[in-house]
This record gives sequence, C-alpha cells and structure tokens, in this order.
Amino acid sequence: MDMAFCFTLLTLMVLMPQGLSKGYHDNQQDFEYRDYYYDQEAGSEPPTFLARPQTFTVEVGQSVIIPCDVDNPGGKLRLIIKKVPASGGSEKLISVGSDKVAPDPRMTVDGSRLTISHTRPRDAGTFICQFDLEPPVQLRHTLDVQYAPSVRTMVPPEQHVAKDKSVTLECKAHGNPEPIIRWSRQEGPLPSGQHSQQGHRLTLERVDRHMEGTYLCTADNGIGEPASAAMSLTVEYPPEIITQQSIVRTGEGDQVELVCVVHGRPPPDVVWTHKGHPLPDTLMDTQLHLPQQQQQQQQQQQQQQQQPSSRTHTTYDAHLSQTHVAHRHTLTIDQVTEKDFGEYVCIAENAHGQKNALIQMTGLPKIPQVTSSPTGGESNRYTLTWETESYDRITEFLIKYRKTHLGAWQRNRTMVMAGAWENVSKVVDSEVVTEGRRHFMVYTLEGLEVATDYVAVVRVRNKYGWSAESENFSFSTKKVMAVLPSTSGARCQTTASGFTLLLLLSLLLAPL
Repeated sequence: MDMAFCFTLLTLMVLMPQGLSKGYHDNQQDFEYRDYYYDQEAGSEPPTFLARPQTFTVEVGQSVIIPCDVDNPGGKLRLIIKKVPASGGSEKLISVGSDKVAPDPRMTVDGSRLTISHTRPRDAGTFICQFDLEPPVQLRHTLDVQYAPSVRTMVPPEQHVAKDKSVTLECKAHGNPEPIIRWSRQEGPLPSGQHSQQGHRLTLERVDRHMEGTYLCTADNGIGEPASAAMSLTVEYPPEIITQQSIVRTGEGDQVELVCVVHGRPPPDVVWTHKGHPLPDTLMDTQLHLPQQQQQQQQQQQQQQQQPSSRTHTTYDAHLSQTHVAHRHTLTIDQVTEKDFGEYVCIAENAHGQKNALIQMTGLPKIPQVTSSPTGGESNRYTLTWETESYDRITEFLIKYRKTHLGAWQRNRTMVMAGAWENVSKVVDSEVVTEGRRHFMVYTLEGLEVATDYVAVVRVRNKYGWSAESENFSFSTKKVMAVLPSTSGARCQTTASGFTLLLLLSLLLAPL
C-alpha cells in the first residue's frame, strides 16, 4: 500500500472527531452528517431496528418517546435521528450518535431513544432513525400532536344589513383533529328554528329585525375547550308601529296615556299630531311650575311666533307631555277636556321610510255587548242583559227588536221578514252594576209571542252621545212541545195532511 495514502487516511481518522465537534459547536445548522460514512466492518452483520414503524398520538403539552432501539449496532456505525416536519420542508437533523444537534432543550437523546417534553404542534412530523450504509438502514415513526381548536371570523364582526337582504357569516377554525364548526345565537334559536347549525358558513335570507342578535361560531374537536367567535347582526328597516289601544274612551277630568310602540333602525324620530296639527315635542307640563306672570309672557311669545294653523293648541298644550322609554312612546293628557277628543296620529320616520298609526280618543260609550242567554225561560217576555264601557255614566238606552220567522214565498221567489222593528227607549235613573268603566244593564221585553224567535240590537248613551249599535242578537221565548193523542185515525189524518202540504209545496215551486 502506498505510504502517502496510508498517512492521509490516518490523518482523516484522527481529525474526524475534531471536525464533528467543531461543526456542532461552531455552526449547528451547517452540520452535514452525510460527509461522514462508516464502512461496515468485514464479517459483521448490518444493524437492525427492534421496533416497527409506529404512529404516536399525543395531546399538546404531553411528553413522548421516539424509540430507535437497535439489535446489533455494528461497530463504529453511529445512529442518526432526523425529522421531516408535518407541515412540509426539508429534513432537520436532530442527533448523530450521542451528540444532539437540534438546539431545542425540550429534546433529549438517551442512547437510541429520543424524548420530547411538553410537545407543541410544530413537533408533529416523521422521525427517521437511520444508519448510513449502502443502502441506508431506516426506521420511520410518525408523531401526531393534537391540540385544542382556535377560530376566527372571516367577515367583519359587526354586520349592518338592510331589511329583506341576505347576509353570510363565515368562520375558519384551526386545530388537530380538524374542528367541527357549529353556529348558534345568544338570544335563542337560529332564524331557522334550530338551536345550532353545522358548517363554516351561515347564510340568512331576507333578514328582518327579529333576526338581529349575536351569532356565535364555535369550533370543537374534543381536545381542550371549544373556541368561539362572535358576530353581531344589526338589521336596518323602516319604522314599524303598534298602538297599545286604537280607541281610547275617556271623559272630562280624566288622565289618559296614548301609547305607540315604535321599532326601526336607525331609531326613528317620532312626532304626534292632533286633528292634523303637530303637537310640541317638548315636555310642555314644565310650564305648570312657572310663576303665573311668566306663564302668561311665555304664552304670548308663543302666540306671536306660531303660525295661525297651530295656534289652536296654545290654550291647552300645557296639559300635554311626551315621553319615551326604549321603544315605547307615550303622549300623556292630564285633566282631559272635550277639546282633547279626536284623532291622534303618531308619525315615525327614519332614513328607510315613514309609518303612521291612528288613535281615536272619544267620550262615547263602547258598543254594547249582549250577555243574556239566547233561550228565554218565559212564554211572553224576555229579559235582555248587556254591558258596555263608558267613562261617564250611561243616561239612556235604546232597544230595537222584531220577530225573525220568515213570511210566505212571493211570486218572484223572494222571502220577506214578518213584522217591523219595535223600539224601546228608556232614560236610566240607576244602573244595576257599575265596575269602574264597565256598566251592566238589564231590561225585560213584555208582550212577546209564545215560542217565537226574535232579533234585537242595543244602543246606549252618555252625555257625549250615542254608541254604535250592538251586533244582532237572536233570542226566543219559551217553547212548549204539544203532545197529540196517539190513535190510528189521528195518524192517518196527520199523514194525509203532510202529504197534502208536500203536494202544495211542489206546485208552488214548479216553474211558472
């Protein structure tokens, strides 16, 4: 053998450990284990791994041991451990023999085993145990690190949508295993009626104000706690108005509240009118606390500044006040006078439109409602009872009644009612029962026919005038069933009479 070659080989064998040490300490990233190959000693068996390829699944924060146990290391051969990241990229060298190259302090090498403490998601990947031979001897393990989900919104967290438009809410989740996203609503069920819905997106069609609220997308994969992201939905829409009472019955000296419940987005401006004239939008009852001289001066100034069309309000605006809490707008009228009767309109307006609602304030009684039984218990008289609502006492009532049985068929095949309306009018001296504004009344109709059907309507009056008529009320006097002697002759006579009646009816109904 050439002496120069032997000297060179000896020099390399002496310097090799120093080069390895120098490469590790000076620049770990530049360490190239491929520069060093160890020939297997003649006659020795190649090393074999005792373990089989495995997949290790751990939750984030746990520890794991990657085994590279070897049956026969094979002399000078050194075990190499490296990793291919799960996210992709080039191989990363971890250790060569007992020398650890990776700077991560959570990784330790003990003989042929790699221990990773407090695992993180980036630790996932393929770990390769290898001896550099020709061909290389390798063992591959897979590490799967599971971790709790995180979630973020893919659209702005505050959504403003016009009524009847559609909107799509979207979230994206990250975690291992792949999280499942479910949608819910803090205020209750989803607009579909379901309590939750699965998917990355939630589309709401033709939105309205009832769909407003906070929507949650929650990601869950069974690891740790679920993660949620919130999105608020605000629906812009024209005003909507509901009146608490469309007709308010009152009287002089009473205090009345007229209420409109107004919804709208943006919040509508609300004004009131009375008989077509706008009412002031300030609390006019503050004038009551001013000295009388100041009140007179203020009223004079208002009269000079106001247009002729609105001066009619200056004499009684002092007892009007407007308030609103949340969606409830209230017009309070204190010490009602007859001038206050009439139509009140609350008008709500925002950028999307305008809506009106009418409230009628009146002193007239409410339409009476008959409460007696339709079946009378007396032969020629009937006791009629009814109730009504009125702020002032009832001073008079009017009953109209007539028989409801039909007359004979006319030649033109029309039918006429038998009997004309009978009128009973009476001034009320005292009422049977009065409960607040409810008035209960009674009257007995005399001189009625036995076993006869009637119809009646009732009106009542107070000092402001007559109410409208009640609905038609049908009643009858006591009906007595006659029992005829049961004889064969009578049966024959009845049968013959019935046959004759049927024959007459058929002749009358025959075409002329």
